[in-house]
Amino acid sequence: MRIRMTGGLLGMALLAGCGGAADLSGALQTAVAPLVGTQQAATPAAGAPAGAVDPETLRRVDLNTLGLTGTAQRLVDNGASATFAGPGGLTYTMRDGMLVSTRGLGHDLMAAETRQSRAALRAGGGQALRVHETLDGLDRIERAEFDCTVTPKGVESVVLGQRRITARRFDESCKGAALIFDNYYWLDDAGEVVSSRQFVSQTVAYLRSSDL
Repeated sequence: MRIRMTGGLLGMALLAGCGGAADLSGALQTAVAPLVGTQQAATPAAGAPAGAVDPETLRRVDLNTLGLTGTAQRLVDNGASATFAGPGGLTYTMRDGMLVSTRGLGHDLMAAETRQSRAALRAGGGQALRVHETLDGLDRIERAEFDCTVTPKGVESVVLGQRRITARRFDESCKGAALIFDNYYWLDDAGEVVSSRQFVSQTVAYLRSSDL
C-alpha cells in the first residue's frame, strides 16, 4: 500500500473509536439517506422468499486500516450509481465502478469526480484528472485535485466470493499538491469493474470492494 505525503505536511493520525462489524439494520437506511437523493431502492429478485437477501445485491468490502471487513448489501441502485451498506455503519457509493463517496468513516470521501479516470480505463490506459472532496478532523470540506496515470498491468486471476475469474488489471497512480496514492482495478471481459481498491482519505486509506 502506498500513500505518501509530500511537502512539509505532518503524518496522518489513525481514526480512533472504530466500531466492529454490525448487522445491516434500519439505522443504515437512515445513514445512507444523504447519499441517495432520488435513487430507487434495490428490490429482491423475482420469486425470492419474503425477507430473503438477493445475492446479486451483495459485495465483499475491506478497509484494512480500520479493521473493517465483511459483506456489504446494495441499498439503492439507479443504474449508473449504487449505494452499499457494510460493517460498522459504513455506507459507500460507486458510480460505474468508481468510488465517489463514503459515509460513517469519520474522515469521509464526501464526493469525487472520477469520469476521466473511468474513461482512461475504457481506453486501455491514459491520463486523467480527478477531484476529491474529503472531510477533515474539524468537519470541514477539503478539495484536492490529482493528476493520474492509468496503466494496464496485464491479466490476473482474482477471487470473487466462491469463484475465481481472469480479469484485466489496471493501476491508477495519482499525485496531488500534498498526497500521492495508487488505485487498483480489475475488469471483466465486458469492461465492468468487478473488484477494486480505491483511495478514501489520508486516515481511512483504501476501500476494497469486490463482486461476489
